[in-house]
Amino acid sequence: MSLRPVALWVGVLAMMLLSGCGDRVNKKALGPDEYFAYAKKKFDNGDYLSASTEFTVVTLRFSGHPVVDEAQYYLAESHFKSEEYLIAISEYEKLINEYPQSPFNQLAQFKVGLSFYRMSLRAELDQEYTRQAMRRFQNFVEENPSHELNEEAQKLIANLREKLAHKQLIGATTYRRMGIWDSALIYYDIVLERYYDTPSAEEAMFFRGESLFKLKRFPEAQTAFTLFLEKFPQSEFASRAKGRLGDLVDVPAGMETGEASLND
Repeated sequence: MSLRPVALWVGVLAMMLLSGCGDRVNKKALGPDEYFAYAKKKFDNGDYLSASTEFTVVTLRFSGHPVVDEAQYYLAESHFKSEEYLIAISEYEKLINEYPQSPFNQLAQFKVGLSFYRMSLRAELDQEYTRQAMRRFQNFVEENPSHELNEEAQKLIANLREKLAHKQLIGATTYRRMGIWDSALIYYDIVLERYYDTPSAEEAMFFRGESLFKLKRFPEAQTAFTLFLEKFPQSEFASRAKGRLGDLVDVPAGMETGEASLND
């Protein structure tokens, strides 16, 4: 919604008069508010391609007028609505950098993060856009702690963190299924160190214990399974963790790695 409703409606009325209330508009006769209203009408009607063209005209033709920052915002929005996210990011950042006092500045910061969020790929693919989105949302939250979009930004950060955690979990699962337990352990440790507060932590914590068990690092495995059951007593892996602790009961205290083996 426009932050300049009075000027916008004045522009709409003036545009209607200049066009004789018909479909054709004499754009050369439009002032800055009238031209903005003309472009905004196209935007509101979903004609984002034409809207982006007309908002560009406003920013160039009426440079220095108070309407320009709003036109710059809706220029970025037009590309966002068209799912042209990289172009939208460029236009949002132009607003942020050139109009730091604009009332649209904070919205633009949020929408840069949201643009990267929309481009974020599935967890098994490259996660550069995911990391970019998370950084932008984190900056937004830190710089705008009382903004109404702060809570939404934090929810999106949580979603992005889970995707990054799941990315590591995929790597761990691959090595686990291949029986390469030491490599799997590295990935599980990453999940628990960086993404301990995500849903993926539960699975990572159990299979970290399983990896230690398979590597015959029995004291560490016992500690891992015990901590797992303390934190996730209702987990789907709870019965398996209890079973492993049962297996570990018969292991002599202080046994070194490789001195004995237990049934898988």
